[in-house]
Amino acid sequence: MRKLHFLLLLGAGFALLFGCASQAADAPAQTAATGSAAYMSSAASGVSGNSSIQAQSLQANGTRLTLIKFHGSAQCVSCTNLGKFANSTLEKNFQEELADGSVKYLDINAETDTANPYVKKYQPTHASLYLLTEGAGGEKFEELAEAWYYAGDEAKYVQYLSSVIAGRLGG
Repeated sequence: MRKLHFLLLLGAGFALLFGCASQAADAPAQTAATGSAAYMSSAASGVSGNSSIQAQSLQANGTRLTLIKFHGSAQCVSCTNLGKFANSTLEKNFQEELADGSVKYLDINAETDTANPYVKKYQPTHASLYLLTEGAGGEKFEELAEAWYYAGDEAKYVQYLSSVIAGRLGG
């Protein structure tokens, strides 16, 4: 738990350094509020790489994943990378799931698109990456705060995000 708090504070400092003051101010509170810490340890496990098995399990249980990047009109390099790397991760490692609609990516400017149903429902307060999991068990909305730590290293970011998504898919 100490390490998690250190990483959150480090991420908040990183966000301040790169001009993302609202991200830095809200990072610890948002992470605690969304409960995303429970999923952060999944990043080290790697990716199974068997996309067709993942797609079959999605079709069988009806689970849908929506990766959502919320941001404002002004974005720093890290904010831009957060979305760019998320989209490229899905295109590289989850092509079948994107094609069948069981996984999708949304890039939403919460500052200008205030009528967006996701903005209204989840009321984002800072640039962030969230994973919405919908299925028979209901809905889970979690912030993937750890993604910020890899916003400067696409290979590590892809590994982290692929691992998280594969874990939600049961892979």
